[in-house]
Amino acid sequence: MHIPVLFENDDKTYYFQFDTGANKSYLYTGPNSDKGLLKKIKTKVHLSTSIGDIVLNPAKSNSTYIKDNKTFIGTIGSDILQNSIVEIDFLNQRLAVLKEYDSKEYSMQSMSLTKGRPIIQLNIQGENHTFLFDTGSSMFDIWTSKQLWEKWREQKSEINAFPISSWGKINNAYRTDISEIPANNLFGQNIEFVWYNSKKSFENTFKNAGVSGVIGNRPFLKHKLLLDFKNKLIGLKK
Repeated sequence: MHIPVLFENDDKTYYFQFDTGANKSYLYTGPNSDKGLLKKIKTKVHLSTSIGDIVLNPAKSNSTYIKDNKTFIGTIGSDILQNSIVEIDFLNQRLAVLKEYDSKEYSMQSMSLTKGRPIIQLNIQGENHTFLFDTGSSMFDIWTSKQLWEKWREQKSEINAFPISSWGKINNAYRTDISEIPANNLFGQNIEFVWYNSKKSFENTFKNAGVSGVIGNRPFLKHKLLLDFKNKLIGLKK
């Protein structure tokens, strides 16, 4: 998920990745970054935007890059969303910051936070588990540790491997069908796959956040999702 950004005295549109799984916002300052751009934007500065004020921290592991003729320069994390109400319209690719909303228009459930990041609860195989909701993980239904992946996967399902990039590093993600889970999970949305990543540090990230893994955008791609950070609620538009 990407957010376009314009700067004064510059007619070019730049892009930030919108990542609720990150508790801070970053400017890519790696060795291959656009030096002219970095001169315009000093690292760890305050930016005032239409969705709120952002503090950008330097990310030396990532460089600015161009993809599909778009220049990507950083990540906007959950730090900008505290005390905000955000509606993500995946189907029409729109992000709105709301002053209020009618809760009757949404199926609602409680949401907790860890370091400002949204957490969703699921029941899998009769046990309750918590997951970070991560808009930076568009391809994932559920991404978890290898141990839980082995437990939850459909044992007869084919295992598929995919190389993915995370903060400038390439590693393999492994996907398989998930065993059946209760239909009332995640507002009744279909969860097809469970993943794990070969990079061991991700499991430490889950452990430090006190969660079993990550839920990505994939179950919501045809819907409008509401994140109410003020009241700690998450909703799906009816």
